[in-house]
Amino acid sequence: PGDIEEKKQAYMKMLSGPNFSHLKSLADLQTAQFFLPKIEANEHVLCTEGDYRSYLVGEVAMTGSGQITAAKESARGKKFFHWFLEFPAVFAEGGFDCMIGNPPFLGGKKITTVFGQDFLDYMKQEYSPAGAIDLVGYFFRRYFELLRSSGHFGLLATNTIAQGGTREGSLHIISEQGGEISFAVRSMPWPGVASVSVSLVAISKGPFAEQKRLDGLRVDRISTYLDDSEALGDPLKLVRNADMSFVGSYLLGKGFVLDPKEAELLIRKNPENRDVIFPYLNGEDLNSRFDQSPSRYVINFFDWPIEQAKKYSDCFRIVEERVKPQRTRKKDDGTFALRKPLPQKWWIYADKRPKLYHTIERLERVLVIPETTKFETFTFENISMIFSHMIKVIATDRFWVYAFLQSSLHTEWARRYCSTLDTRLKYNTTDAFETFPFPSRQSATIDGDKLGIEYHELRSEICKSTGLGLTNIYNQYHNIKLSYIDSGLRDNEIEGHIGKESFKLRKYLTKNNPNITFNDFVDEIVKLRVLHEKVDVAAADAYGWNDIDVSHDFYNVEYLPENDRVRYTINPEARKEVLKRLLKLNHQYHEEEVAQGIADEKGKAIKSAKQKKVPGDDLLYGELFSPEERGELI
Repeated sequence: PGDIEEKKQAYMKMLSGPNFSHLKSLADLQTAQFFLPKIEANEHVLCTEGDYRSYLVGEVAMTGSGQITAAKESARGKKFFHWFLEFPAVFAEGGFDCMIGNPPFLGGKKITTVFGQDFLDYMKQEYSPAGAIDLVGYFFRRYFELLRSSGHFGLLATNTIAQGGTREGSLHIISEQGGEISFAVRSMPWPGVASVSVSLVAISKGPFAEQKRLDGLRVDRISTYLDDSEALGDPLKLVRNADMSFVGSYLLGKGFVLDPKEAELLIRKNPENRDVIFPYLNGEDLNSRFDQSPSRYVINFFDWPIEQAKKYSDCFRIVEERVKPQRTRKKDDGTFALRKPLPQKWWIYADKRPKLYHTIERLERVLVIPETTKFETFTFENISMIFSHMIKVIATDRFWVYAFLQSSLHTEWARRYCSTLDTRLKYNTTDAFETFPFPSRQSATIDGDKLGIEYHELRSEICKSTGLGLTNIYNQYHNIKLSYIDSGLRDNEIEGHIGKESFKLRKYLTKNNPNITFNDFVDEIVKLRVLHEKVDVAAADAYGWNDIDVSHDFYNVEYLPENDRVRYTINPEARKEVLKRLLKLNHQYHEEEVAQGIADEKGKAIKSAKQKKVPGDDLLYGELFSPEERGELI
């Protein structure tokens, strides 16, 4: 106890001493510049680099300085914590030997809402080139900085740490700076109350000479994707896939949306309202409705001036009453809460996506997928609707493209390079589609068009005959307990035989679909599995990879949540080999595009490159449809 008290007194003396105060003022001054508003009224308290150097070398006294006072106020408000001051003995030795923690999780887009734009600007500046990544990614970067050479840290994190931009801004940069992942558990249930899955990651600062472990198994390496794959780099965007994938319209105003009855009344009252009322498709419609049709309608004034919008008086009045108040709300200082021109043009969508609708206007249908989805489920939709921002649109009517995107090859690609929301895939076209190396059209269309048509028609028929949406269909597709029922079994025996989920489905079919028995449904799912196997084999063959044994079965997929990990898919070794070959092909295509002068080293299209022909690739159009069917001028 005496030693503790003595150390406490020494620590308090240090805190009140002039040296500590001087160093803390300098540290506060430097950090505060990210948080002090850059307005004219603050001009006298903002510190330039020259001012800071003057304080640093003692040319200017800190006492009485408005700059120092403002920095201290900012430090108190934001609770600045300077590690080198709080643990001077540790940093005199180069940093911590070991750190463990459970950092808070906050999605990248929510950081500004919770902590303010100034905080995000500071993080992006301090941890460049990371962008607006999840907060946990910044903690990984900071922990790595705080270690001494050969030190170690271990953190509990959300699964996004190894996904998308968060991986790129954290684990990838740490790896480039000499960090090695020594231990990882890819996915495990959160030990607390929340129903989420998390990852465990341990990193050493420098080479790790001991045995690495991944999900409890000994491995030679652990990549920044938290697997043991060979380090071949990351995929790059391909010019040949450019300008084909889009995000749907972002309304920013629920008042634009109408239920079917209200839309019908408006059109009945004035048929001209058809000009501005459209079906509105969202992700829930695609996942849950048996025909993947829009459940609601939406008012759309395009990019019209307000005078033209007012001609549709009933629709305009609805938007004025339901949208304008939200769009034109103001902050306490009297300025608009939303960025320009959202308040000024409140009757127009926040993001109209004119390029999307212009690109697809020559097509009769396009491929769509929900942004957030349990299963990767593409489907065709006609173009006479407004797509929600939660829908990703692929501007093609080609069935062979559909077959490839629905194949296990693309599913694995998307799962590796996209991120997740909770346990669901967040399909990002930049990461999954623009980088995906399709085979040449000539080889892909041999079986792809035929199988794509068969697969789409069979799946649509199963949805229609059962009244089930795609999520429910694929729940059963991947259900290892789904099996035929012997007519002699009692109900309690049946549930034990086929499982709780299949038993519930049987009751649903008996009540709502008397024309299809449970065993009929099992027949259809088996057919769908067989057809999916054919799609995967044809996809691999189109690349010339008939040496890969895809051998479908029920497998535990390690990157999925521990309580929902079984999928009917290609075998684990095939998954690894497919991903490796696809990545190498992506790099090959990229090198070809650089050599052709249509892409730079980072995959960005060079000006006018999009007008140059890339041989053998035409995802938008082909020979399946005539020019008349594609809406082209003859």
